[in-house]
Amino acid sequence: WIAVLIYIMVVAKYGNLKLGRDDEQPDYSFVTWFSMLFSAGIAIGLFYYSVAEPVWHYKGWGGARFTKGSRGYGNENEDATHAIMITWFHWGLHGWIPYTTMGAVLAIMSYRRGFPMTVRYCFWPLIGERCYGWMGDCIDTLSIITTIFGVCTSLGLGAMQINAGLQRFSHGFYRGVDYAIPADDAKYSDPTCGGTGQVCGPGKES
Repeated sequence: WIAVLIYIMVVAKYGNLKLGRDDEQPDYSFVTWFSMLFSAGIAIGLFYYSVAEPVWHYKGWGGARFTKGSRGYGNENEDATHAIMITWFHWGLHGWIPYTTMGAVLAIMSYRRGFPMTVRYCFWPLIGERCYGWMGDCIDTLSIITTIFGVCTSLGLGAMQINAGLQRFSHGFYRGVDYAIPADDAKYSDPTCGGTGQVCGPGKES
């Protein structure tokens, strides 16, 4: 069905459907639009998970069933192949279809039909005037909650990775745990002898 959807959107008459009025011109060029797309939430995923996710699947963390350790046969080359396959599954066409579908429906209903840009009006062809009632309110509420959870999860995991990386460079806080050098140790707390090789206390050398 993915191939059929791509064919309909690219080759058939719907491929030329403008996501705006017929006499309107795009506000941004294709290159600018493409840059903005990859500067949004998808960027942190590609930047931080392009290596982490294949390695995660390759090592079999999380209970992966395709690794040689779980199956009892195979080799590391097969594990690497499966890891890349799953990563492409997450970040390939399957991952882009929800973004494309939601963005296209919002754009059509807002710029071509004149509705406000909220998710409730994407269901106008299905529920009609009910968009103005409690049903539309429920749709908007659910869309806001799921968007917040999705964005916070992506940005939060990215921030955790940044924190972990910085913690490896310079000991500090990571997920609420203080990995810093203990300040109550005279060997480190005395700025006059820290790192100089001098004796800072009884039997303590920096």
